[in-house]
Amino acid sequence: MSKVIQLHRRKFIAGGVLIGAWALVQNGILPNPFYTPGVQNIEKRYSSLGGAKNHQPAVATKKGDSEDVVGRQETQKGMGTPYHQEKIGEQRSDPSTFDKTWNQAQYHAEKGK
Repeated sequence: MSKVIQLHRRKFIAGGVLIGAWALVQNGILPNPFYTPGVQNIEKRYSSLGGAKNHQPAVATKKGDSEDVVGRQETQKGMGTPYHQEKIGEQRSDPSTFDKTWNQAQYHAEKGK
């Protein structure tokens, strides 16, 4: 065993230093060398356009605020909501007689889908 240590002493020292540095970075004692100002700028721009700093959320977020990454679930305005029915849903023109017949046959409703 001592012969192995004598032959590979520098490799053991280098490995110990790397493991120690990795442990210090993981515990927050040393800063992450890959978290450069360029990475920080990219994160800020990405999150100000509605994304989170490290992933793309599956909900709509407010643009322009890099710290606000929570979706607007309580203020939905999409299809199927009362807001859409009241403001946008009635903007469709009334279908013609042929269209009413077609819609009734295909979708079981005169106005269509």
